[in-house]
This record gives sequence, structure tokens and C-alpha cells, in this order.
Amino acid sequence: MLVLLGEFMKFKSLVILSVLAVFGNCAELFNSGKDDNNDELLLLGLAAGQGCPTSAVTAPEAGTRINFEACAPLDTGLALSATGFQARSVTLSGGLVGTSGASNIVSLASRLSNVGGSKKATVEVVYRLNSATSWLAVHLIGTTNFNGPGFRLNATGPQKLVDTQPSALGTTSWPSSVNTDKTVCLEVHEEGAGAHIFGWQGACASVNRGVYEFEEEDVVIPSGLGGDRVGLILNGATVKSITIFTKNVGTAGSFLPGGF
Repeated sequence: MLVLLGEFMKFKSLVILSVLAVFGNCAELFNSGKDDNNDELLLLGLAAGQGCPTSAVTAPEAGTRINFEACAPLDTGLALSATGFQARSVTLSGGLVGTSGASNIVSLASRLSNVGGSKKATVEVVYRLNSATSWLAVHLIGTTNFNGPGFRLNATGPQKLVDTQPSALGTTSWPSSVNTDKTVCLEVHEEGAGAHIFGWQGACASVNRGVYEFEEEDVVIPSGLGGDRVGLILNGATVKSITIFTKNVGTAGSFLPGGF
């Protein structure tokens, strides 16, 4: 094992793939719980393409789509690390699957949709809920411990999140996402006295960018807006894909007096 592993480290991608085929069930190599194997695992995953597929999008703005339905079949933590996320208590099976409020991922680096000035973050998420009591939390401009603003997507409608605490966020109608795929386009801006939280049902490329379906302005965030990560908490939910944009989608002022 040690001789073969040493030889593996000297060769490039063809040898890497051969070693993967031979040692796919080797406990010493693929036990991601051992600290002394973490560097080797990450190198192995990156070199052999063991992440989740990504593709560039151009509409309505530039961004990157991550397809959780087609991730590499090795260790879940390794696949998500190679894709740019830290993961806890999730699996990859027809998408990114979580079973409780402890199931989450958070980006390893900044995922803002602007450079300079006030912070903005925009994502499109395709997901489904497993039951009427399931929910998906989407944190934008957040921290690694999920402080900051975001959304909680329930079977009956969206709520805003303030440092993980949900509260009302109105919308006209909300077809259920229980056992059926649903797509949402979500955005948060740093502005005014806090955060402007808004979004749409549907793909970002198909929504009316000048009219928000649900929103709230000047949402005060007690912990502040010091974060720059994107995070998901999957309480009985499956996420099929997430698209993270490099420029904001929303173009309208707020429905509330005073604009934005």
C-alpha cells in the first residue's frame, strides 16, 4: 500500500485514475476522518476531478452553476471541498441531501456578486422538500456560523432570516415544493440601516428583474454584515443545483416608500 501510494504521488492524472480504480475501497486512503490524510484526500480529489460539475452561465448575468446531482462518487466531504464548500451532515444522492437543522454547507471563500462598495449576493437554487415540515435555509452575505441575512424556504412560503431566526416575508402565492422541484432566485443587498432582502419564484433568467415577488428593506442584522459567504441549511431538503452570480440581478427600487 505504501509503495503504491508513493508511486501514485509521482504520476499525473492517468495514474491517479488507475489508483482510484484499484484502491477505491482502501480504508486507510479514503477515511476522511483522519487528520493526517486530509491533504492527500484533497489533492486526490482535485487531481482526479472528484468535485461536483460546474458550468458558466451568462443570463441574466455571469455566474457559476454547481450541479449537485452529478458529483463524483467518492467521499461527500471531499467532493464538496473540491467544489469550494465545507460540509456537515449531508450526503450526495441525486442532489445534496440534508436531514436536519445540523445538515449544512458553507462556501470556503467569498461569494459576493459585486466588487467594492456595498455588499450584494445573488443565487438561484433548485431544490425540493421531503415533507410539509421540511425547510431550506439560504444564507447570503453570511458568516461561517450562519450569522447574517438570508431566507428560509418552507412548504407554505418564504421567511426572512436574521442571524438564523426566521420571521414573516410576504408573497402572493407559493406552490408547494414538497416532493417536487422548485426554483427560486434570491438576493440580498447591504444598504440603508441593514439589509434589503428580496427574491422571486423561478429561474433568475426568467424573472421580471424590476419587480420583486417578496422583499423587505432595512432589515436590521444584530450581528452586522461582516460576512461574505453563501451557506445552505437543509432540514429535510434536497438541493439539485445552486447558481452563484458575480453581478446582482435585481434592478428595481423597493416597493416600500423611499426606494433603494
